[in-house]
Amino acid sequence: MNDRSGPAKLIVFDLGNASGRVHLGALEGGRLRAEEIHRFDNGPSRLGRRWHWDVLRLHAEVIEGLRRAAEHVGTSPVTIGVDAWGVDYAFLDAGGGLMAPMRHMRDPRTEGIYDAIHRTLSREELYRRTGAMTIPINTLAQLFAERRDQPWLQDNAATLLFTADLANFFLTGRRVSDVTIASTSQILDPARRAWRPDVLEDLGLPSRFLPTLVEPGVGLGPLMPEVQEATGLGDEARVVVVAGHDTAAAVAATPFSPGRRAAFLSSGTWSLLGREIAAPDLSPAALAGNFTNECGVGGTIVFHRILTGLWLVQECRRLWSKTARLDYADLDRAAASAPPLAFVFDPDDPRFVNPADMPAAIASWFADRGLAAPDSVGAITRAIYDSIALNHRHTIDALALPGQGAIEAINLVGGGVRAPLLAQATANAAGVPVIAGPEEATVAGNMLCQLIAEGAIGDLDEGRAIVRRSTELTTYQPRERAAWERAAAAFRTLKGQ
Repeated sequence: MNDRSGPAKLIVFDLGNASGRVHLGALEGGRLRAEEIHRFDNGPSRLGRRWHWDVLRLHAEVIEGLRRAAEHVGTSPVTIGVDAWGVDYAFLDAGGGLMAPMRHMRDPRTEGIYDAIHRTLSREELYRRTGAMTIPINTLAQLFAERRDQPWLQDNAATLLFTADLANFFLTGRRVSDVTIASTSQILDPARRAWRPDVLEDLGLPSRFLPTLVEPGVGLGPLMPEVQEATGLGDEARVVVVAGHDTAAAVAATPFSPGRRAAFLSSGTWSLLGREIAAPDLSPAALAGNFTNECGVGGTIVFHRILTGLWLVQECRRLWSKTARLDYADLDRAAASAPPLAFVFDPDDPRFVNPADMPAAIASWFADRGLAAPDSVGAITRAIYDSIALNHRHTIDALALPGQGAIEAINLVGGGVRAPLLAQATANAAGVPVIAGPEEATVAGNMLCQLIAEGAIGDLDEGRAIVRRSTELTTYQPRERAAWERAAAAFRTLKGQ
């Protein structure tokens, strides 16, 4: 580690599906320190059947976060890193203007779109080229639907940028894409960490708007003068590319125990469950398991499934809060009073992608099968937690590929750390310990990328050792094994496997 005169000052933007957070961080005494200085709500803006992100409001919140940071750091040297959700994108024209509102991954335009895509490129061929799982939120699916509905956008677009890339462009004017977030697109080769423009071209889509790719750690330079004026930060504030995809940032800060075969579980709106590996796994088993190979920090591959996560709880709470004030602690208490495994459903059923009424959608899943449905806040929340946990187990079983050995532990990071009932249910279902923490793994991973870029730490191994020192971890041991094994067997049947 290089010597520094005082702790490094880091500004961290973590733009999530449900909220955005701004932290002021530092490495002090061999430990990470982060203070939240700004938080704001995020979510879809619905206009008729179309779902959008309000990226202009997000930019205003980024400026406000920088303004608040300036109150703490003044004009002293500071680095800035932005991470965000993957797959969604915006187009810029030749002059740098935003061409249209950014569409939301849950926009219904991609329903059934892979039937048309696979008439030209089979699932097997797409996987050979990109190593990406087939899921309707993929950038490729969105671009294909957009070509059908709004072809003039792609005809006139100069640059495609993902959310974190767009935020960096608004700050610096640089049009580049971080490879970790680009790898969520299904148009990138994770082995070469390079675009596959032939995927677009074979489907009749243009590819000229694909931006230059960069790895985490690349410096983008100072803030544009107008951003400096609006925030109070000076020339000493510099933007660096971090793991722009929040999952890659979270995995970078996952405190794996050396020598232990552990899975990561980044729990938030989605459950991202998998393993960090050295090279893409494009095997028939990986394809059959619908695993995705995304680029991680330090040349690694983040091999995982994208599963429905706490989106189910978030949407139920949104509906319930119209008639009663309920926070997530209230929901957890209600769920804890409900019996376990009384109601189990498939969280990945397509009906849960974007329903207007999530509790009604869950009830319809049971009604379609002639089953009684949970009908109270506690019973529904417990059903969600149990079902998500069994889905985690289903993926853990698939991760035990030939020659790799069974998973010995699960490192849980992200918002799910605040849901001990879900953590315990996952341990029960998987039959292995769940080590929970840090909750703010994405923030920590963002910080590690900035510290590596600045030469303050050497590599990811050193960074993870710092995370272990900085975090109080909680371990959940498996319980009630017989009941959960029976439930896991029934869940496999439910999934048709």
